[in-house]
Amino acid sequence: MITPFLKGVLSVQELSAHIKQLLKEAFPFVAVYGEISNLRTSKGITWFTLKDAVSQIPVVAFSAPSLSQPLANGQSVLIEGRIDVYIASGRYQLIAKNIRTLGVGELQQQFEILKEKLRQEGLFSSEKKKPLPLLPKHIGVVTSPEAAALQDFLQILQRKQWKGSILLSPALVQGYQAPPSIMKAFQALQRRPEIELIVLIRGGGSFEDLNCFNQEKLVRFLANRRKPLLTGIGHETDYTLCDFVADQRAETPTAAAEILANAYQNACKNLQIHTQRLQRTFLFHYEADKQHLHHLQKRLSAFHPEQTLLRLRQQYEQQKKQFRARYLSSLQTKQQYFSWLSSRLHAVSIQPLFERQQNHFQTQIRRLHAIFQQHYHNKTQQLSQCSQRLHALSIERHLKRGFLIPLANDQHTLQPFTPNTQWVWHQTGKWQIAVQSRDIPS
Repeated sequence: MITPFLKGVLSVQELSAHIKQLLKEAFPFVAVYGEISNLRTSKGITWFTLKDAVSQIPVVAFSAPSLSQPLANGQSVLIEGRIDVYIASGRYQLIAKNIRTLGVGELQQQFEILKEKLRQEGLFSSEKKKPLPLLPKHIGVVTSPEAAALQDFLQILQRKQWKGSILLSPALVQGYQAPPSIMKAFQALQRRPEIELIVLIRGGGSFEDLNCFNQEKLVRFLANRRKPLLTGIGHETDYTLCDFVADQRAETPTAAAEILANAYQNACKNLQIHTQRLQRTFLFHYEADKQHLHHLQKRLSAFHPEQTLLRLRQQYEQQKKQFRARYLSSLQTKQQYFSWLSSRLHAVSIQPLFERQQNHFQTQIRRLHAIFQQHYHNKTQQLSQCSQRLHALSIERHLKRGFLIPLANDQHTLQPFTPNTQWVWHQTGKWQIAVQSRDIPS
């Protein structure tokens, strides 16, 4: 179709209107198939993006299509309609008149197949996930420096007064060059020993915009990382394979900042609570120890040498007074008793009593002497009688008169004694018998 040459200078609106008219005339009817992404509905109008592996086009359906199942992201559909231009933004779009579902789209199928493959290999298992540091001081951020998500992330941390340092490692977050760029940025951060946590963030976008985070090479690289990883990619409903392999996923970049800031604020609150509790405990123990110390000081002062000496001195003075009082009282009693005895002594003469006692003493001496003489005489007589009886019974007296032990012929058997036996000396074995030649009385 040949378009007539437009003369003169046109405004943007006029140019967009001409383009709109040309496209309506060139494409009054089209039938396009592709995969749905970024699906949203409001007030009966449905918007989504129709894409394939290379390109995408916005689609608007002003009336709800009659379908056997509702539309969903990842579905493969056939759109029948016309091409139109939205003059306010200068974007061309497809006005859908009829929509037929064809099943799950190719990109979504590839996503699900790779997801199941990596899951079976254990890349998404909880055993491989590292715990995030409680209060990281140094954080590394991987994203595009021009991304609005980075500004939102920093504003949340600043608004909530997060304390720490952030090191940005720039990377592409969309397109075919994004995975190697992200891996390079990760390697730069992992070489920094002070980095405690790495945050991978990217703002919302279509499934195709976020498809770089579903590349197998990037996912396997992140699975072998050495540092903890927090992701905040897309919107709440957007899930990428990098989210599954991360240690923790946030719904959005701002939600990732909220996780860090809330952990810091909670730690600050807990620190404040524990600080106040510690202060109260310290004050309680301080007052208790202070009172105990005051009590010990009182007890110590009571046992101080000066206090002990003063107490002993007071006891000495008190006992001295008591002793003096008792002594004076006893002395007075003794003086009174002595005066009474003196008065009696003067009243009674002692000379007659002394003479009587002396006479009695002499009498007792004479009686004792007589008793002693009589007792001595009696004992002497008893001794003499005992000596005579003892002499009569003495064995020496009988031995001096002589004795005989008669033996038989075998020199061992005793024989009865007869007056006619001759006395001789006889030696047999250990026996030696002396025999005297004089009469033995019967």
